[in-house]
Amino acid sequence: MEWKDVGSKIADAAPLLGSLFGPVGTGIGAGIKLLASAFGLKESETTPERINALLTTDPTAALKLAEIEASNKIELQKLVIEAERMRLADVADARGREVKIVQSTGGRDWNLYALAWLVVFGFFLLCYALMRMALPEGSNEVVFMLFGSLATGFGTVLQYFFGSSKSSADKTTLLSKQPLE
Repeated sequence: MEWKDVGSKIADAAPLLGSLFGPVGTGIGAGIKLLASAFGLKESETTPERINALLTTDPTAALKLAEIEASNKIELQKLVIEAERMRLADVADARGREVKIVQSTGGRDWNLYALAWLVVFGFFLLCYALMRMALPEGSNEVVFMLFGSLATGFGTVLQYFFGSSKSSADKTTLLSKQPLE
């Protein structure tokens, strides 16, 4: 079990606290400290498995998480904002990479486009194959793992070439207006 899995359970009771355990994870250390204090654990004892067990067995766990979030709301908001800034900086860095390559070489990085087309073609080919062909006995898990990986790659290609969604653009606007203290 990983922290992101536990983070989704935490987010049910305390959305800000749960978001610290997401994919970027810049506030995961602070989140672990808060969880340890809420459940009376040492930081070394605060593992995803232990927190998951507490969340499923302790009837007051959701209340404890909500109390932590309420008492640390400003700090949690700062951590969430910082995590989003890091994610956006990563996106900007990917876009800047393309500009630097064109400036230094005078041409585009065709490997990037070839890889992107390969992922897109593979995604649609596998979609077609899954609709038209019967899978051999016992290969369902392998094929669906491959499909999940290709679907993730397909989404990444679309994200890179066509930018972020409207909700992400709205978050960017809100973040630019939010001062860090």
